[in-house]
Amino acid sequence: MPEQHVPTRSQESPKQELERLRVLVVEQAALIEQLRERIQELEARLAQDSHNSSRPPASDPPFRKPPPRSQRQPSERRAGGQAGHRSVTRTLVEDPDQRVVLPLTGTCGCGRCRAQTAAEMLPERRQVVAVVIQRRVTAYRIVGGTCACGRVHRSAFPAGITAAVQYGPGVSALAVYLTQYQLLPYQRTAELFRELAGIAPSPGTRQRAVAVAATYLDTPVAAIRDALLTAPVAPVDETGVRVDGKLHWLHVLSTPQLTAYFPPPKRGAEALDAFGLLEHFVGVLVHDHWPAPAGGSSNPRPTTSSPGGASTGMKSFAS
Repeated sequence: MPEQHVPTRSQESPKQELERLRVLVVEQAALIEQLRERIQELEARLAQDSHNSSRPPASDPPFRKPPPRSQRQPSERRAGGQAGHRSVTRTLVEDPDQRVVLPLTGTCGCGRCRAQTAAEMLPERRQVVAVVIQRRVTAYRIVGGTCACGRVHRSAFPAGITAAVQYGPGVSALAVYLTQYQLLPYQRTAELFRELAGIAPSPGTRQRAVAVAATYLDTPVAAIRDALLTAPVAPVDETGVRVDGKLHWLHVLSTPQLTAYFPPPKRGAEALDAFGLLEHFVGVLVHDHWPAPAGGSSNPRPTTSSPGGASTGMKSFAS
């Protein structure tokens, strides 16, 4: 088969070149339009957050969250305490940890030294309250001896003192308080111990302190869950949280006094079944009409009687 001769641009006539360029312009225009639509799609996807999509607030980038704005409206009241305001005054401590008597110093106008003047204690006093954080080490030593009968005896260490060096309960309690209540990261908790007290509990020590403290919460947590099951009205909701860098869903069932938390990695009915509360709840459940709390589980939710007396799966309130 003879080879086809493809004319080069140098061999194109002006009419052929114009036609080729017209085709190229049409192709480029179509490609530009496709790219423009793709860019718009990607920009719209990047612009999505909890305000314009179904994404949870926890997924919002930090740099997009608006700065907090005060909802307070200006008033005609002047600054400071208002009429009828109950004041709070620091009271003097009757038994201070340290007493400092300030002697007379300097020279009197007559030229005599004030330190030689007979002085008496005046009723006026002032106190300064300070917080002192320091390491305190208690060393336990045991003794041994031989009875007159020949038996050898030795004293015993207090219960719980099992290692040559160990941290006391105060260190464990403070580690749990800082990490679980004040939500201080573990690394910064270690820095605080090191900078303020000169000690450095290991990550394992801090984790073990939290685990031990958690065992004491089994009874109150069970009591909270039981009380929630008998509540006449309880809202249920969920929001996204990060656990070990991964997205989880923090489910809550609450009343004005009690709240139960459950952070599974899933959001659907399977997670709610693992929560173990909704399937036993028989009161009025307040939710946002998301299918799972409203009864979207494979296990149907228990029914209850509405105030009007009719049987309903769960009384719903649209948020």
